[in-house]
Amino acid sequence: MLENLTFLNLVAVLFIGASAGFINVLAGGGSFLTLPLLIFLGLPPNLANGTNRLAILMQNTFAVGNFIKRKVYPGQFALKAALYAVPGSIIGAWLATLVSNEQFKISLAMVMIIMSLFTLFTSNKQSGDPINPEDYMDSWMGPGVAYFFVGLYGGYIQAGVGFLVLSVLLWQNINLVHGNAVKLTIIFFFTAVALLIFAWNGQVNWGMGVILGVGNMMGAWLGTHVAIKKGHKFIKHVVTIAVIFFAIKLLFSN
Repeated sequence: MLENLTFLNLVAVLFIGASAGFINVLAGGGSFLTLPLLIFLGLPPNLANGTNRLAILMQNTFAVGNFIKRKVYPGQFALKAALYAVPGSIIGAWLATLVSNEQFKISLAMVMIIMSLFTLFTSNKQSGDPINPEDYMDSWMGPGVAYFFVGLYGGYIQAGVGFLVLSVLLWQNINLVHGNAVKLTIIFFFTAVALLIFAWNGQVNWGMGVILGVGNMMGAWLGTHVAIKKGHKFIKHVVTIAVIFFAIKLLFSN
């Protein structure tokens, strides 16, 4: 397929990948840009779904490293949350290799509208300002179940999963600067597992995935810098706008 990739298509892949990487770091939903592009370029939906995971993995590897370098990385909290999400992702990715995801389009839009209302109207809990993950002392039972289902969804379709992770983090009252580092870590781990399952079933175009991943990494570099500089409130506004935009796009697209 790469031999048929024109220069303009290559530029489009890099540009859309960079846009997706930027959006994914700050909020989520970048896969709503990259999946249609991969399908437009000739990849069947299931192959596009698997190929997109390689780009996401490259993006998150780079972005997490950037958060660590800038000393904004709550590693223990992030790994604990990921531990709950990975089992769900194994089930979700396995299901994705067996069935099509077209029938979930409207239900996905509904979920995203709910997420937009949640992020728009949520008050940062009665305890006041959002906290750093290292200070989280509440029970993990409820959030752990939520992260499991986030992993299930993320393993299956990926697109929009960042919104769901951030919603759980808002529920836990986590500062979204640190929360974005947590989000990227969770998605890194369950994406790695999902990618193995897609690869095992021959549903990854490695060449296209690497090119898209380079674009995602460029966007991720910019996104981490903006997230750290602008802070929690800015990120929360970006999340709300992104959720509403992608929900409307899903509801009114053919």
